[in-house]
Amino acid sequence: MVQGGHVKQDSSHNVLMDSKANETWWNDSQFWDDFAPLMFDQERIREAGPDMDGLESLTQSHPGAGPLLDLGCGPGRHSLELARRGYKVIGIDLHQPYLQQAQDRAIQENLEQSTSFVNADIRHYHAPTPLAGALSLFQTIGYTEDIEDDLSLCKKTQENLAPGGWFLIESDGKEVIARNLEHRTWIEREGRTILLEYTAEAAWTRLRNHWKFQDKEGKWHECDFTYRLFSALEMGQLLEEAGFASIEFFGALDGRPYNQDAQKLVALARKPW
Repeated sequence: MVQGGHVKQDSSHNVLMDSKANETWWNDSQFWDDFAPLMFDQERIREAGPDMDGLESLTQSHPGAGPLLDLGCGPGRHSLELARRGYKVIGIDLHQPYLQQAQDRAIQENLEQSTSFVNADIRHYHAPTPLAGALSLFQTIGYTEDIEDDLSLCKKTQENLAPGGWFLIESDGKEVIARNLEHRTWIEREGRTILLEYTAEAAWTRLRNHWKFQDKEGKWHECDFTYRLFSALEMGQLLEEAGFASIEFFGALDGRPYNQDAQKLVALARKPW
């Protein structure tokens, strides 16, 4: 059980993250280690190519425009793909093992001159030079209970951008979740059977996630956490308050409309010139 915000194994060989700890789940190394096979399996890593095709199409970005910032970069799947295309990329994350994986891969691919991986809080990171763009993909916003933290993230990102720079956010849109929500589902990832349970809470402002899987040694791993759901209107208001202009919405990184067929909520905002 969880004691004092830490995770330990109980006598039934379960590894549990108690719901009392969910306010800081995003800063719990055990969570990111245990559930990496769910979040960053080979299929998802292969999606980085099409994801970056979409990013380049939506933002009209090119390597010569300037460096990019990958917020919550994880093991670097998007940062590395952008570096392969000639971009200079700074990836930031709180989980040091992911950053080490990204750095090791960059060295293996001779991309270390194009990438920099930094252990930092995305709400407070100050870039060393003005950036052409920033990406926040795969739900890296809305983690904390206080929406002021999301505003701080957006304001700091806006400050880090050069005039006209872009900020691309991909998240689970409230409208999409309301249409598609499955309370319980089982999936297979990397030889693991994983139970996913979802519940909308606090008048549809947060989505509770309950994840559980059995590892190869027979131990069950379980976590319980929430993150904020934004509608397109709410996301637009947040970005406007942070100082962005020219805000557009899409239903996926492939540029489809944000309508009844949307898969995600994708927002593209630009810093004023």
